[in-house]
Amino acid sequence: MGKLVDKLRQVGQAGSGGLGFLARAQTQKPRPAAIFVSIGAADTSAAEAALKSGADGVIVSGWTRDTDLSALTAAAAAASAVLGVALAAEGVSGQDELAAARTAGASFAVADPATPARLLFEDVDQLDLVVTVDMPHDDLGLVLLRGENLLPAHAALLRAPLRNADLARLTVADFARLRLARESLRFPTLAPLAEAPDAANVRLLVRLGLNGLILPGEGVSASALGAQIKALREELEKTPAEDSGRGSIAIGGLMEAAGQSPHPPQQPHPTRREPQREPDEE
Repeated sequence: MGKLVDKLRQVGQAGSGGLGFLARAQTQKPRPAAIFVSIGAADTSAAEAALKSGADGVIVSGWTRDTDLSALTAAAAAASAVLGVALAAEGVSGQDELAAARTAGASFAVADPATPARLLFEDVDQLDLVVTVDMPHDDLGLVLLRGENLLPAHAALLRAPLRNADLARLTVADFARLRLARESLRFPTLAPLAEAPDAANVRLLVRLGLNGLILPGEGVSASALGAQIKALREELEKTPAEDSGRGSIAIGGLMEAAGQSPHPPQQPHPTRREPQREPDEE
């Protein structure tokens, strides 16, 4: 397992930069979701601006074996962030591709649904595999989505319409379908955004159960991207995580209290003993 899953866990916890009265405390507020930015391999200045503004990771789009990640690897390491690569849909041989990504400095790799399946079974230490999943268009697709859990992956990337205009028009029924799609996946789930979310939509994204939000960075200036990351981070820090004490909803629709079964085990009834008959006197 690589650093991506660890980063997602760390984001939800408050941290400190040191111990003792001589240590300089660098407390970080917990957030319900991590922030990532998707950029091209040449967008080093944009990546640095995003990381300085509080991004938790960078995802390099269209990665191939010829892509140089040295500058981005150094920038991510300096910011204690994670670096991932989105495998190019074309030119992926499916053989030793993950090993090459790890050697180049990536902590996780995002695989497209059209990626050769044999790539799934590469055993690469310290590298998390993220599988891309498209939002189902009908009820049957929503049921079949649970089959994605059979893949040997560590996280999922759920592609769904998440523009500000789409979120503003999201109905209760639409929200329920999106939440059900998220809950159908056993993996931590990331979601790419088409644009920086409005403040009013951040809580909605969090309530969908997403573990990470991916902002588009390609074609965005370093200063604008840094401002977007800073605003999103501040909004996430103000958004409380969902109350875990409410329990989870099972697929059958039963509310399960934390650590309890929806139906308490029934105690067996004590066996009723029939009175013994006295032997007949002869």
